[in-house]
Amino acid sequence: MSQQAVVHQANIDRINKVTERLILSSEKKSMSTLHDHPWDMEIVEPPFLKKRERISIYGTEFWDKATPEEIQKLSQEEMITWWSAFVHLESLVVEYYMKELNNGAFDDLPLVRDYMKHFIKEELVHTLVFKKAIRYYGSDIYPMPDFLRTFYDDNAGTGQYPLMAVFLTMVIEWIADEYQRLDVDADYVHPMAKAVVQAHWKEEMRHIKWGQQMIQNLIDSDPTFKQQAQELTAVYLRQLVDQGITNIDCFEKIGFQDPAFKDHEHLLDVILYSDHRQKLNDQLVMPSIHYFVKSGIYHPDYHDIWVMQGFERVINNALARGQQ
Repeated sequence: MSQQAVVHQANIDRINKVTERLILSSEKKSMSTLHDHPWDMEIVEPPFLKKRERISIYGTEFWDKATPEEIQKLSQEEMITWWSAFVHLESLVVEYYMKELNNGAFDDLPLVRDYMKHFIKEELVHTLVFKKAIRYYGSDIYPMPDFLRTFYDDNAGTGQYPLMAVFLTMVIEWIADEYQRLDVDADYVHPMAKAVVQAHWKEEMRHIKWGQQMIQNLIDSDPTFKQQAQELTAVYLRQLVDQGITNIDCFEKIGFQDPAFKDHEHLLDVILYSDHRQKLNDQLVMPSIHYFVKSGIYHPDYHDIWVMQGFERVINNALARGQQ
């Protein structure tokens, strides 16, 4: 158990103010499995579920090696892998936070405890929506990624609150939703995919806002968490960004005709480190890195780690903006 510090009442008041507003928002409008998406829309031609520029092989030598039909199918399957990951992650989220509620983790923060009940309900609905959307496009759920299997076991809280679990849940959902929001930003993306992503984005913004406030106002209550977050966040972020780009199982499922797609090691190297992908990554992580600087997650003592993980341009931009 790490050393704990007293949380100032002003910090609790800020958490309560934001949480009360989020509860009212949740009560007013939560995602529905029936009404928020055009489930009755007929698919009249093979759909794109991702913007072309955000398909993993765009801007690489592999783009011209794929047929138009293979590119369209890859846009679909790469989106399905994200929805599958949401199904798995949010099922774990529900299980974990139900246990935390039952164990009284938030009993001294009654508004947070009440908000968590809304949060759990919404996460359950999300899993149902994503499963339904995967069936709608005639695909199947991809297996759970290995790193998720022991996610909460490996990241239990060290102090009075499960801050590391809250923090990593927030970061994963934030990066995942940024991916999704940017992926569907084109007129030709199928309306059902747009509807699913946009409805989920709006709801997850509440969850992310709550996580931001919990971390920003309680970070000093758990010095062990604070140091771990400062030291390791750049590494976590690098892993999340790279894992989200594609899934080799997609390529196997599509069965690309060109034999170059069989060399998975070269394929991933080209995809992960292309100049095009680096520009997309900077755009992807910019909102979260600005928050890390503002909240104290970024610390100058660990600047070299951010540089080593490939975030030098974005972190320097965030620091410069913070000094203005």
